[in-house]
Amino acid sequence: MTRFNASITRKLAAQSRSVKVLEASAAVTAMTVATFWLALVASPKPVEAGAAVTGLDPEQIALSGPRDLPSFDDTHQRHMGVLDTLTAR
Repeated sequence: MTRFNASITRKLAAQSRSVKVLEASAAVTAMTVATFWLALVASPKPVEAGAAVTGLDPEQIALSGPRDLPSFDDTHQRHMGVLDTLTAR
């Protein structure tokens, strides 16, 4: 075991500081990515962020709305003139 430690010590002593920093950065990045993917794959339950909240019935909300609302086009003049020629014919 001491020969192994001695060879590692010689290898690190022979390397420049930038190589040491690069190797350490690569090791930390690899460990971070591995931890992220392990947590993602091994998560116990998927998050249900897009699940609908129970208690609100959209159909009932739409049916109970007022019936005498003005048209959207009458309220907001959204005609830009580009497609108006298609409806004028």
